[in-house]
Amino acid sequence: MTGARKLAPGGRSPGKRGATKAAAVDARYRAIVDTAVDAIVVIDEVGRVEAFNPAAERLFDYVAAEMIGRNVNILMPEPYHGEHDGYLARYRHTGERRIIGIGREVSGRRKDGTTFPLELSIAEWRDDGRRFFTGVMRDVTDRRRAEELQRLLVNELNHRVKNTLATVQSVAGQTLRNAIDLQDARDALTTRLLALSRGHDILTRESWDGAELSDIAAAVVAAHGEAQRFVLDGPSVRLAPKATLALSMALHELMTNAAKYGALSNADGQVRLAWRRTKTDAGERLQLTWEEIDGPPVSAPTRQGFGTRLITGGLARELGGEVRLEYPPGGVVCEIDAELAQTGQSNRFIRGAA
Repeated sequence: MTGARKLAPGGRSPGKRGATKAAAVDARYRAIVDTAVDAIVVIDEVGRVEAFNPAAERLFDYVAAEMIGRNVNILMPEPYHGEHDGYLARYRHTGERRIIGIGREVSGRRKDGTTFPLELSIAEWRDDGRRFFTGVMRDVTDRRRAEELQRLLVNELNHRVKNTLATVQSVAGQTLRNAIDLQDARDALTTRLLALSRGHDILTRESWDGAELSDIAAAVVAAHGEAQRFVLDGPSVRLAPKATLALSMALHELMTNAAKYGALSNADGQVRLAWRRTKTDAGERLQLTWEEIDGPPVSAPTRQGFGTRLITGGLARELGGEVRLEYPPGGVVCEIDAELAQTGQSNRFIRGAA
């Protein structure tokens, strides 16, 4: 073991045969310790380092020659650095144990001053009347990160599930409230839940990191099945998860309305869906327009149904902007105007704003 003064525990064996046996034991001990994956440090009863294996060199960035004879507290950040000598003195006088034979997670300090979490277990042994302590250490930084990631994922999953259930509850309640009969309620609820599912599919492909507006629009077109009746035009715009779901459902409502009463209800009508980014003194904005052309004449509805409320209320709220729904004779027009994210700002168009 590099730089070690005394390695193998055990009493001194008398005679030549005993010395040879002790040397063999020490050699085996060196081979085991020097090839160990975990850092192993041996100190005496006052904290001086007696042995420092290669894994300890890699862990703390000290070479063994730098550490042999020095106080082990150099490997500890405060408050452990200042308290360790007192702990050893107290143990020598009282036998009170805090870590010895138990093991715990503590903080280590590298040569450059950086700290990191490590798992430490300590064993006590004696040789020639002297007391030594062997510490076995393992860096648990990756485990800590994995545990934190797991905790975040569980919390995120819980958040997503609750949001989805709340959305389903709202859609079901509004659909049933506005349905003409049970069959109408069943059909409307089924198609709306499918629209929500398509939004989830897009987000799942992107690991719930958001979605491209063009992908959302393409999903709506694919659901209708007549791509030639849609004209899509716009640059790359990435939406946060909550905005993705809201826009997906709103576009579904517009498409359903167009298929029943508007441009998609005859053979010649078309839908133009265009969006652009514009710059203003206040920042960059998203402007999106759904425009129906060559369909039958339309007029404003006499009552506001779930779809209308979803578009003008829910979508506007989720996008943090304004939504205008108009009914000129030539076809329905829906215009959306919302602020895009700026560097350092947080709104519904950036990652995590869901």
